[in-house]
Amino acid sequence: MSGTVVVLVDGEVLANQQRPMIKAQRENAKRLAQGLLPLFASETRVVVLHGNKPQVGFVLFRSELASHILHSIPLDVCGADTQGATGFMLSQAFTNVLKQASVSRRVMCMVTQTRVDNSHTVSQRVRAIGPWFDREKAEQHRQTRGWTMVEEPGRGYRRAVPSLPALEILEFESIKQLVDSGAIVIAGGGGGIPVIENEMGDYEGIEAVLDTDQVAVLMAGGMKANVMLSVIESDRKFALSGMFTEHKNWLSLEQLDDILERETFNSNTVNNKLRAASEFLHAGGEQVVITTLRKLPETLLNKNGLWIGSQDPSVELFKFR
Repeated sequence: MSGTVVVLVDGEVLANQQRPMIKAQRENAKRLAQGLLPLFASETRVVVLHGNKPQVGFVLFRSELASHILHSIPLDVCGADTQGATGFMLSQAFTNVLKQASVSRRVMCMVTQTRVDNSHTVSQRVRAIGPWFDREKAEQHRQTRGWTMVEEPGRGYRRAVPSLPALEILEFESIKQLVDSGAIVIAGGGGGIPVIENEMGDYEGIEAVLDTDQVAVLMAGGMKANVMLSVIESDRKFALSGMFTEHKNWLSLEQLDDILERETFNSNTVNNKLRAASEFLHAGGEQVVITTLRKLPETLLNKNGLWIGSQDPSVELFKFR
């Protein structure tokens, strides 16, 4: 195998708001697999991470609707549910596309836990999750479930949970062994299930969320990856920020850092993607490519996408021409 690529697929790529049904998620997984086929068919090590923000939202909404007759679903178990379901759809789509192309390569999906820093100073950072509630229902959940609720003007109230930094991917060594053996590994879904070590020294899941971009950088650093490929749903947020992923653009690391120092982005998605790119490249990575699912096939033909870093990375497929 030659070179390593970490692929991060946003959860919205599979479950966008226009077509969130399972059938559409399967179709999008197939489109993703077809777009990634040149990478899968190459002599390149590959690990694929995926977001799960909309998928977690669906699970939590269903849990809320059924809460009068069924138990609630803890957030760590919800993360495991979405890792398994999304990982299954991706794994099946990848396997089928490889089979149709007569490419002999194994696909493995691994439910992943991520140890997080839940110290007091970082646990103050929160993110809203799940469905919206009116004031009365929000107050009821605050009192009976101990939830922290935040208001989103014009939409209602949502639950807020800590957004915690990742420290360690617990299954990393097993993931690396599989990747080194040539398998395409799907891991770190949603950034992994957030866990801590309790007073007994045992791992336990906690009610928190992770930044999947940060975990992708952590994974890439451990793998000594050459390239990070980020697949997003839409170019809209980048275009509004004056950046474009559906045209062929190249930035040096120096230009990226200058932009990050000068600009304030309204979009968390854009900010997180670009800062993750900078962190990965400063840590020794060679190149980051950001593209949409729609333009992924053209990007792997070197015709589209936002390319950041080296124009001559070690992975042949990603040489900027």
